Amino acid sequence: MREADVPRSASRLAPPFRRFLGDRLGAAATEFAVIAPLALALMSLAVAGGQSLTLFHKVVISAHGVTDLVSRTPYQPDPNNSNAELLAQSDLDTDLAMSAMILYPNDTTNLTVVLSELQVNQSTNQGTVVWSEGYNGGTALATGAIINLDPSYSNAGATYLLYGQVSYTFQPLGGILALPAITLNSTETLTIRNAQQITVQWGS
Repeated sequence: MREADVPRSASRLAPPFRRFLGDRLGAAATEFAVIAPLALALMSLAVAGGQSLTLFHKVVISAHGVTDLVSRTPYQPDPNNSNAELLAQSDLDTDLAMSAMILYPNDTTNLTVVLSELQVNQSTNQGTVVWSEGYNGGTALATGAIINLDPSYSNAGATYLLYGQVSYTFQPLGGILALPAITLNSTETLTIRNAQQITVQWGS
């Protein structure tokens, strides 16, 4: 096809676009139709991957932040247990709610948090749930449930631990494409800072 046959307005475009408009056989359009969906899919996966990585980082921070916050509970002695400190249930729930602040500005409808205290069995490297509290629909662990622990906690002589679990489900790209929902999970296990044990004053 001669240059003169290309529309005058097209002649001002860059050479690749002039060839695209001037190709009567439609080869360029066919190539674009084949490549564009693949390129869009790869770009969408890259964006979804970046979004997932960012949110996973926030989930990890949430698990650590909430567990660490409760572990630093200001010391208030439990009159019924000389080795324990009291924590009001309302204060515990306030600490758990901090996870939503960490996820902000993301939607926290599908964020769940569970914080539990474990009594360590140093001979079996296991923890027994003493108490557990859920937030935003999180299901508390059953009292007496057994959690396998890293042997390092027993070796260090830990008697009680805090066990935080955070789960977050989201729709990549906001549902623009038919991508499956992704659930991100993180757990954190920390020692109690100001006493051997924390006892929760339920209903307070």
